[in-house]
Amino acid sequence: MDKKIIGITLTYAIIMMSLILVTFIGEWNPSGYSYSLSNETLTIEKGLFSKETTEIAIEDRIDQAISFSLSISEENQQWRMDVIVIGLLLPFLLLLFVPDRRPFKKQLSYPWFALIVAALVVLYASYSVPAHITEISDIQNQVDRLVQE
Repeated sequence: MDKKIIGITLTYAIIMMSLILVTFIGEWNPSGYSYSLSNETLTIEKGLFSKETTEIAIEDRIDQAISFSLSISEENQQWRMDVIVIGLLLPFLLLLFVPDRRPFKKQLSYPWFALIVAALVVLYASYSVPAHITEISDIQNQVDRLVQE
């Protein structure tokens, strides 16, 4: 293996390990919210390292708490799917920087390879980003309602 492939492999490993650690160990998602439920208290946490914590008594508002937890679950699911897609597309993006090592070089010229990779990234981003924006807005509205009452 030459230095370029080692560099790409190392870059891929660092990026993916960071995403996996933050997502699965840190329980982070783009909304920044997580929660825990014990007895009749919902604890909402915001942030990754220095978490802001809000405790809410939910004895009369179980439906709102369930709706909030469902929204967080949907955001977590979307983010985890994003991590998988990033893991699949990232090698192709990184190989754009090493044209002599890219796959399909006999079948596709470099400009076509770059165009296809860019199109895949743009297509997925056009699906994923609006989904996150909608979910994050919904989560924020639910947090505001839970805290105000």
